[in-house]
Amino acid sequence: MDRVFTHESELKRCASKAIELAGSLLESDADYLENVLELNSIGTRLVGEVWETEFHVFGVIASDTDHLPTKKVRPLCSAAMLEKSDDELRGIINSYRTEVSDACRRILSKYQHV
Repeated sequence: MDRVFTHESELKRCASKAIELAGSLLESDADYLENVLELNSIGTRLVGEVWETEFHVFGVIASDTDHLPTKKVRPLCSAAMLEKSDDELRGIINSYRTEVSDACRRILSKYQHV
């Protein structure tokens, strides 16, 4: 499903941010959870439902990690909870590494000229 943007600037802004985040994920796992969640959100704005699109894996990971603390709430968590959450996130990163890399490359290819 293709989204219709009333303002071309919104499309360009979303595409530019998707490219930035995809590039970041290809380079490093730093801010992984935040980048994945933001790509899921951007995907929703760009294509509507993310399922069966280049943003699909980000929707899956967002669902799988909805109980993990984001950067904003981490200061409120205990050390034990953070350790457990970080271990779980490392497992998720490793499990989805290939799919995330493939999705990021598709995003870079599809949106580089928007």
